[in-house]
Amino acid sequence: MLVTGASGAIGGEIARRAAALGYRVGAQGAHAQRVEQAAARIAQATAGAQVLPLVCDFRDEQGIERMVEAVVEAYGQLDYVVHCAVTGAPGVTGVFANTTPPSYGEHAALVMGSFQRLCHAALPHLAQSGGAIVAFASDAARFAAPRQALIGAAFAGVLAFARNLAVEAARDGVRINCITPSFVERTPAFDKYAAGGRGESARQRAGLGLPGPEDIAPLALFLCSAEAAKITGQVISVNGGLNA
Repeated sequence: MLVTGASGAIGGEIARRAAALGYRVGAQGAHAQRVEQAAARIAQATAGAQVLPLVCDFRDEQGIERMVEAVVEAYGQLDYVVHCAVTGAPGVTGVFANTTPPSYGEHAALVMGSFQRLCHAALPHLAQSGGAIVAFASDAARFAAPRQALIGAAFAGVLAFARNLAVEAARDGVRINCITPSFVERTPAFDKYAAGGRGESARQRAGLGLPGPEDIAPLALFLCSAEAAKITGQVISVNGGLNA
């Protein structure tokens, strides 16, 4: 299993749980030290865990292909991809009138283009075993709100691409689904949001309480499992009832 963004909160939780279940994990991050630390935490949590640290900057198109091939070389196959490494360009958040037009194309390429390249590199391997892809996007792609026009548009592209590709890849036995969180406790993105005094408002609006990484990781692993063998092309939100 390749888990991108494994040095982050959500990806790290997925990688840790996957290793505990016996998956051989390729753990990607953009910074070597953080990736090594994440791999060490996984190894410490599960005796005998097989985890391969992978450093890849998604701005490097060839780097994505090398990352996929590194997993295949190490483990002999690639059965599952969980894409949590959601990144983007500066100057695209906040009020649209204040955003930076030169960043628009870069942002779309990082959010949607990197996922497309990852799928292109991984699909031939996944087709050999009837594997699965789980892509993380955002509820910003599904529910309109101020200050997220560019964020929502890029993630909407991820959802549209994944759903269309799911129908195509099903012929090869490959499943593709998306998870779209809103606010997730104990993540850098939410901590930044909450620092502006808005965190408590989000918590009050979520009738079940805002999720944490531990609430999201089980869904990602379920979508990779045999129990989800007939589920593909779906978009599932985990947001504690923040919206529906």
